[in-house]
Amino acid sequence: MTRLKRAGPRADPGAVSAPSLSCPICSADLPLAGDERGGDEVYCTYCGAPCRLVGEPDSEDCSVEEDC
Repeated sequence: MTRLKRAGPRADPGAVSAPSLSCPICSADLPLAGDERGGDEVYCTYCGAPCRLVGEPDSEDCSVEEDC
């Protein structure tokens, strides 16, 4: 019988404790990789719309806006 290790408290190193962000076009969740900064362009994984981060991802006032 093979025993597996128990998952640690932060088993996902890419997880970011950012407020939940959603696409301004389709309202889908926008997952972040963890290395984004304010002003970076991110793309919605559902509709592909380009969005710009406003504020730092680890702050409470972080949001996204449509990037034309």
